[in-house]
Amino acid sequence: MPNYLPYSVPKNSRFMVFVDGENIAIRYKEHLKSKNVHPEPHVSHLENIYVWTNYLNMHHHVNCSLIRSYYYTCANADENRIIEIQDELICCGITDPRVFKKKNKIRSKRVDITLATEMLSHSYNDNFEVAVLVAGDEDYVPLVQEVKRAGKQVALWFLKDGLSNHLKRECDIFLDLSYYLFNTAENLNRRL
Repeated sequence: MPNYLPYSVPKNSRFMVFVDGENIAIRYKEHLKSKNVHPEPHVSHLENIYVWTNYLNMHHHVNCSLIRSYYYTCANADENRIIEIQDELICCGITDPRVFKKKNKIRSKRVDITLATEMLSHSYNDNFEVAVLVAGDEDYVPLVQEVKRAGKQVALWFLKDGLSNHLKRECDIFLDLSYYLFNTAENLNRRL
């Protein structure tokens, strides 16, 4: 099974997860369409809004404990539906969903800006030793560099399609989410 986090982190380290959910959901949809496959039953998915599986919810690691998981996305929906989407993400194991109202059909910059702001804030407030960034855009390179300058490690979880090699080079460890999102529960359970 792939490594979730760097094994070099000291014992009793804390980690937080920051998911560019809108981006990952769009890439997931494109992968399903290009391969002409259907989502695995263990994957929770709302087209262009979110994708997650309980197999990515790790609350313990050899040296780390999960503090919070943030999921950033947006939806073209009314306030009640936004709240329902937040509740769906909580049911998926996300502790702090951030669902913004989409104002038009293009991607929301609010997702990227809020993710960057919160990840930096938690970094400088010393709330974690390891940040897990679930993304693939090169736009996150300055964020990763700044978090590392604060003495933190950054693990990158991604979908290969559209992954920035520059972003990958900046991170300490990598995990291709394809293993978890496109594998059967039977195969994943065998590896646990």
